[in-house]
Amino acid sequence: MLAVLIIVPLFAMFIAFIGNMSGIGGGALLVLFFLYYMGLSSVSAGGLSLITIATSSVVGSYSNIKHGFVSMHLFKILLVMGLLGVFLGSLLSFVVPTDIFKGVFGFIPLSIGTFSLISVLKQRKLKDYVKPGKKLGKDVSFIGLVAGIISGFTGMGIGGITGTYMTAVRKMNPKVIFSTIILAMIITSVFGGLLHLGSIRFPENTLIYIPLLIVGAAVGAFIGASVSGIIKSKNLRLFQSLVIISTGILAIFIYLLV
Repeated sequence: MLAVLIIVPLFAMFIAFIGNMSGIGGGALLVLFFLYYMGLSSVSAGGLSLITIATSSVVGSYSNIKHGFVSMHLFKILLVMGLLGVFLGSLLSFVVPTDIFKGVFGFIPLSIGTFSLISVLKQRKLKDYVKPGKKLGKDVSFIGLVAGIISGFTGMGIGGITGTYMTAVRKMNPKVIFSTIILAMIITSVFGGLLHLGSIRFPENTLIYIPLLIVGAAVGAFIGASVSGIIKSKNLRLFQSLVIISTGILAIFIYLLV
């Protein structure tokens, strides 16, 4: 028990650091941790993951807003569509058995990461990224909805899909995009987490992990947001791609091994 009390906040800190660096929240790795290390159901794992992401996003957003990296227009779109998607995705998570969830989970980040990496390699010579304007188009709203559905279903943040699309397809500034997404994930992740956790009854020995996750996520997010502010945009995109792909491969490997 003592080992778990140490491992949980340290792992949350590590994930929050990676999440704020890459703009994805780190939910996929958290879900794997809860599923296979702690032996929780997919609904429980998704709920705890989203609560941890929300904490990480709050701390990271303070630094991002302070440095002027947030696009409020994009934030509003992602927030509205993300919340709708999270609601629909959470409903889906209640009807999909944990065993099936484990089988398909890894292919989601693997697909997203592969697309992101290919686009990064194709855009090696891209010098100037576009800044998000006030007219972003219906495609952004659609992507926000899809990302919300995936988030509510898997317990991942909305950053993987929205961040990849906005930087790879729309060629928008990664620092601005990742920072804006992280801000939106505060609310979408809290909403999704409450939907998940409010539908189940946790054992008392599981509830103790929530404050540990929050503390660890807060520390990791502060460090990650500070570091991401001084790294080049292209390097952030490459880092994001590699993190997402690695997570997908890890999820598939663990599933086949277990």
